[in-house]
Amino acid sequence: MKNFIDDLSVFLGKSNQDVNLINFFVKNNFIKDEKDIKLSLYDEDGEWLDEHDLYIENHSKGLSFIFTDEAFFLENSNKPLLGEILYLSTIFFYNEGVDDFSKYDLGLPFNLHFSMKSEDLVSLLGEPMLIRSYDNGNLLTQRWNVVNEQYDFFVSYSSVAEIELMGLTVPH
Repeated sequence: MKNFIDDLSVFLGKSNQDVNLINFFVKNNFIKDEKDIKLSLYDEDGEWLDEHDLYIENHSKGLSFIFTDEAFFLENSNKPLLGEILYLSTIFFYNEGVDDFSKYDLGLPFNLHFSMKSEDLVSLLGEPMLIRSYDNGNLLTQRWNVVNEQYDFFVSYSSVAEIELMGLTVPH
């Protein structure tokens, strides 16, 4: 069965010039119009921000997005940051109360649930390609390369081993 993730994940790696991406984000009230996916290069005092990522958050839906400037996304260090063409590089799905987000409840990737443990994820997805731990040894994050998809999947845990968020990101 197709869920919201299937609709959303097709936009990973697409730019803010993609009409379908813009229409999807407007329709789902993530943005008001295409001007909301532009990266400001200067602050209100005219100072250079040196930012290459734009964050769009929807706390009530438990979602956030990172759009990355084309110079960084395309790994072209000779290209200046312009903030005009941005690529959707990461989607976050939040558990209840994490950073004041509501719980994302429109269907998680691979039919996963926030109540699952690390062992459950490994048995379903296989061994992760990346594992990071807190200083105390508890698991911090796991990341999997998803075969036949254009993204990697990751999970971040609280210090007491509960899933805080899951996400999809363009491999790099």
